[in-house]
Amino acid sequence: METYQEPFLHTLNAKVINIEEKDGFLLVELDDTIFYPAGGGQPCDTGIIKNNYFEGKVVDVSKKDGKIVHKLKIIDGTLKINDNITCNHNIKRRLSLVRMHSGEHVFMGALLKTIKDIKVDKVRLDEDESSLFVICKNLTWEQIFEAEKLANNVIKENRDIIVKEVSKEEAKSIKGLRIKLDRIKSNKIRLVEVKDFDLAACAGTHALKTSFVGNIYEIRFKTNISEELFELARIARKTASIIREEPNQIPEFVENLMQENERKTIKLRELSANLVKEFKQEKIGEINFVYNTFDEIEKKQLIDQAASLKKEKTVVCFLNKLGDNAQIVLVVSEDLGIKANELLKEIMKKFNGKGGGRDNFAMGSIKAEFSGKAVELVKETIRN
Repeated sequence: METYQEPFLHTLNAKVINIEEKDGFLLVELDDTIFYPAGGGQPCDTGIIKNNYFEGKVVDVSKKDGKIVHKLKIIDGTLKINDNITCNHNIKRRLSLVRMHSGEHVFMGALLKTIKDIKVDKVRLDEDESSLFVICKNLTWEQIFEAEKLANNVIKENRDIIVKEVSKEEAKSIKGLRIKLDRIKSNKIRLVEVKDFDLAACAGTHALKTSFVGNIYEIRFKTNISEELFELARIARKTASIIREEPNQIPEFVENLMQENERKTIKLRELSANLVKEFKQEKIGEINFVYNTFDEIEKKQLIDQAASLKKEKTVVCFLNKLGDNAQIVLVVSEDLGIKANELLKEIMKKFNGKGGGRDNFAMGSIKAEFSGKAVELVKETIRN
């Protein structure tokens, strides 16, 4: 295994063996490296190379004719041949790519076990989102969901991910091995096995156990024309006619709609925050009763406002109408000997509602038409 294939080695001391300058960047070769050079669908690592006299940002790493070249953007200082330096990964990116590549092997293994005639066309790994392109005569979402479920089960089982080397001749006789022998020039071939599940020739970085992947939830694919594609085309045309746009404008339309919805949501929250500040209060004996009925207030704002009004000898009763129903929030100060959950229970019993809570806080739901009567029942219970 090459040093750059060690998944969790994030720092390394090395020596500069060659330097070239090109277009404002340094092209640097080292006697050893932890930076994975782009290849096999996996992008390169990035990070920092530095010593006491130099610091450079690794923006690209490539391998050609057995040489690994680090493309550096100079941050500070100068670098010379034979200088000792320290390599440091962008750890977040490295770990993300380890997860992505390991996840790709698990998912591809699941697809092969679920869909017999499927073939890999292209793999495109990335730090945030990766894509797996496949070729298949008839690929359905049900098959994809089945493969996704199988892949996630393998991940949860925390299977070993084993890396080993074999000769090209040995590789020819290994049953079930995913490999393109015509593309491999070396006599030594690196194999990555998800134990008892998937085996593939691969030079990338991988986790030691499948649980490190986390989970898998999406595949991007292309297939031969099928009923599913015609159905998607029909949906796109129908959607375009509804929104009165061309089909290719649908993504932009939806994006604008979501942005507009977000703006309106923020505005609604602002209005809601102002409305919830309005309340009524009256004295019932020594008890301060705070109450009001609102329309379409955000639940968190309702609860926060009710909690902020809890003082000595206080009962807060807020109702929030949402369509045909109304949320009811009760907050009771500790010094009253009244329990909010018991108070709510009386209301739920009277108006056939549902809810629950603790001694000082309770929340439930009743029909909106009973909102006024619910407030009066709370008052009556307090008086008694």
